[in-house]
Amino acid sequence: MEKIIMNKGKRSMNMTVKWLGAAAFILHSSFFISCSDFNDYNEAKTDVNVSANQTLWENISQNAQLSDFAALVRKAGFDDELNQTQYYTVWAPLNGTFDASAFSGLDNSALMRQFVQNHIANYAHRASGTISDRILMLNEKSYLFEGKQPYSFDDVTVSNANLPSSNGLMHTLNGVATFYPNIYEYVTDSTLTVGKDLDSLRQFFLNYETSYLDTEASVAGPIVNGMQTYIDSVIITENTLWRSLNAKINNEDSTYTILLPTNEAWSKSYNSIQHYYNYLPTTYAQAFNGTNIAAINSSVNIDNAYWKDSLASRYITHNLIFSNNDLYNQWLVKSPSQYGADTLRSTTRTKLSNPADILGQARETMKMSNGVARIVDSLAFYPWESYCPRMDYPASSSRLLARMVNASTQTVTVTSPDPTKVDLSEQQGNDKFSYLWAQPNSGYAKPELDFFLPNVRSTTYDIYCIFVPQNVDLNDPTPSLYNRVIFTLNYCDVDGKLKEYTFLNSTDENREWFKAYYNHVRDSLVAAGTNVTAFESFEKTTSNRTTIYGFSNDITKVDTLYIGEFTFPVCYYGLGDEYSPNIKITSPMSVFNAGLLNGFSRDLRIAGIILKPKELVEFEESNKQ
Repeated sequence: MEKIIMNKGKRSMNMTVKWLGAAAFILHSSFFISCSDFNDYNEAKTDVNVSANQTLWENISQNAQLSDFAALVRKAGFDDELNQTQYYTVWAPLNGTFDASAFSGLDNSALMRQFVQNHIANYAHRASGTISDRILMLNEKSYLFEGKQPYSFDDVTVSNANLPSSNGLMHTLNGVATFYPNIYEYVTDSTLTVGKDLDSLRQFFLNYETSYLDTEASVAGPIVNGMQTYIDSVIITENTLWRSLNAKINNEDSTYTILLPTNEAWSKSYNSIQHYYNYLPTTYAQAFNGTNIAAINSSVNIDNAYWKDSLASRYITHNLIFSNNDLYNQWLVKSPSQYGADTLRSTTRTKLSNPADILGQARETMKMSNGVARIVDSLAFYPWESYCPRMDYPASSSRLLARMVNASTQTVTVTSPDPTKVDLSEQQGNDKFSYLWAQPNSGYAKPELDFFLPNVRSTTYDIYCIFVPQNVDLNDPTPSLYNRVIFTLNYCDVDGKLKEYTFLNSTDENREWFKAYYNHVRDSLVAAGTNVTAFESFEKTTSNRTTIYGFSNDITKVDTLYIGEFTFPVCYYGLGDEYSPNIKITSPMSVFNAGLLNGFSRDLRIAGIILKPKELVEFEESNKQ
């Protein structure tokens, strides 16, 4: 059955606030509520004073000192409610103590929430003796009602307290309680952000907002023409974006600091981010069937414009919000102008290492009812801490090992690492680490390993491979041999074609090192009386330039070996492991040159692959001590 909503006194709340409302009242009370206490709160009072026999509205509208307040209550449409039996406490600002014209310019909905409901609470809240109560108002804001004659409400002096009415109490004020929106209200209400240039941010949040009628919390009215009506409707507003950001910025009981990028900041960030997310309608990748390269995988139905726009916008908002209760961020409340920590942590659990730069962009800082908002014309997030992170691929992850040939593999966990060979501060757990050990399955076999590299962006990376020496464990004295390997990257180009790129270490230093080691192996075999026909000429034997310009690791340590720089023309982020580039690791040396092949280790001990975005590499270089 279709439902018609008839709003006598429309209330909008979120699921969290709806259930916290009553609890908040009980928690803020300083005593337990008995049956008689409940009646005291909800029954109309009698008093010898004439006003006690009149309703709140009658007393307000007949008081010449409250004519401005009465006019605003009437304009908002709450006058009839103050004539009913529902029991309220009203804090009414006296004429001349506030700018009534500023409030009268608001539309009725804003006037109701920002002014009328900001001065009215359910139940009786008397001023007697010494009080210090936090009062939950009809708009879900809360204010301190405190003192001992005189009393104050939100630091505004109470002129006259405990004026009785048949349906409530009234206190007159020498001013108004300042309405502070919560962060979500401020972001999404254009009337609150006039002249702040926050349209891009507001529209993005509103794209994820949904509202619906809570029929259980609403007060049903009569059936009209076969349709249910409601005389008091409760509208639930939810937003999937604040949920994905792990930030209840609509919750009055939470406390956050939020960065609000202006349209200028939004545009600059959007343009900086979008080129990292260049997709193709169809992206191809190698497919593997056991030890074989089977065919290709292809993603379908990728709308480049939609994906690029969506991801650029999401990454602008990804690190805008910081919980003030997070241990990393508590200095935001204690010393917000000192930038007293070297790390911020956003609600998405992202650690940001330049808080002074990030917070220093604020052109304006404003108090919210649940925190602080900082308007910024620029967002100073480092790309590698946000939308283009360093990519770490542990070789021990079974989902990343696409293929192995001529080898068996096992994961080895080093529990007693040799501190002279490994920097424990860089390893997980700081006391142990794991690597993949690929063992050749015959005396002449050359292992080949292919690793998936999912989620790379369309940008330039420096690529590294982490090699582990055999004797990295303190309990293993076996000397290690060098590896001699090449790396071949398989990727999709901008035209949608699969391509290969082989990395070579073509430096003179590497060539001379290999020549010297080659001669060392040859001389050792000669001394042992071994036939070294294959070693007659370095140039002849190593005519394959991949052998000369392959890579060898440093066997004195866990070696993060630099492979080279590569620019991916296509973004793979979000496509899944099967739609990703892959990198092959193998030896370039011929199995027919057994002497040379056995001069190196054919076992591959690999801890992982690292892709560092070029911006991070340049930053690290510029900040070296």
